[in-house]
Amino acid sequence: MWRQKVACCISLAALVLASMERARAAENFAVKTFVPTFNGSDSLGANVSTILALRLWATLRPRPRPNPNNLYFGVGQIEWSRRTIEEPQAAMQAGTETGSQIVLWGDAREYGPGVIVLSNLVIPPSEGSARARQTWTVTVKDASMELGLPGAGYQFSPLIIGSDVVAKYSRPNQVRVCEAKLADCTGELLGNPFRADRIEGNFAFVRRPSGATGWVSLPNLSASQSEVIGFTAALISYFRGDFEQAENFFSNVRDGKPAPGQDIREYRSEGVVRNDAALLAGVSKFRRGQGIEGLRSAHAQNPYSRYAVQALVMADIALAASPRSGDAKAAHVKEASELVESYRDLFPPDDPWLSAADRSLRNLN
Repeated sequence: MWRQKVACCISLAALVLASMERARAAENFAVKTFVPTFNGSDSLGANVSTILALRLWATLRPRPRPNPNNLYFGVGQIEWSRRTIEEPQAAMQAGTETGSQIVLWGDAREYGPGVIVLSNLVIPPSEGSARARQTWTVTVKDASMELGLPGAGYQFSPLIIGSDVVAKYSRPNQVRVCEAKLADCTGELLGNPFRADRIEGNFAFVRRPSGATGWVSLPNLSASQSEVIGFTAALISYFRGDFEQAENFFSNVRDGKPAPGQDIREYRSEGVVRNDAALLAGVSKFRRGQGIEGLRSAHAQNPYSRYAVQALVMADIALAASPRSGDAKAAHVKEASELVESYRDLFPPDDPWLSAADRSLRNLN
């Protein structure tokens, strides 16, 4: 009996230590997003990129609510800069130089009577902890399958800026810190760096290195803002292990849902962004233990996507390898095997993922 008690205590201690280690790892690793000043009109580009950066701050939750599993997602950082980026390779380099996992960049151009804002996102190559955050791994005995992201760069739907926003934010020094929640005031310029402590409605409570605090107004730039913020915030959440929030944001982009208060007829999300959002919504849902159906739907939507095949095969193998698979194990092995054989031509013969998948299926059999 005493041996059982000792073993129980050791197991509990190991679980506590593992939990503490995960918490320390999350606390010590910050997922960082770099938002340089958008090109074009200096004033409009700077103001638009500042507003987008502040809106991203609103998504950086450290824990879910409620939090029955005592989850902690570590530190999230948004760094705004007066630096400008001209092309994707420069964005990749800026991400590497600043230690950022995501770079959101773009430009603001005059288009007829208004302004069109083109936003782009790149994910610089990463190693170590940063790479692990972007990678889903499924291991069966001596075989490990790894799946990163479906893409390393995206161009979002244009933001068509309304005349009222252009009229204000084409002028310099419009992002000001107010003592109260006001759309306009004569407070100090926001400047750089800054930190958003919290978001309430369309206002951000910011803090500067001097310790000064105040409120900044956050206008809705356009209906397409939902895609830019939604997809970027979903990636940030995914990297931080916040799969519930990642699934919600990816699903909104996939389904073309507008931001609160916007007319759905004004919002469109199409092409690569929407397809990859569907895939990553399914992966996020599965990784938080909510089933495989989202991945089956994503595969059915785009059956010749290699990423969709990989994700669905990995989910089937993970479920088949689970001690709780029971009678469902054979069905999951069968589905995974049929997918691998049906889509083998999508992969080079020496593809490491394909080799790991074949080995995993042999291990399960």
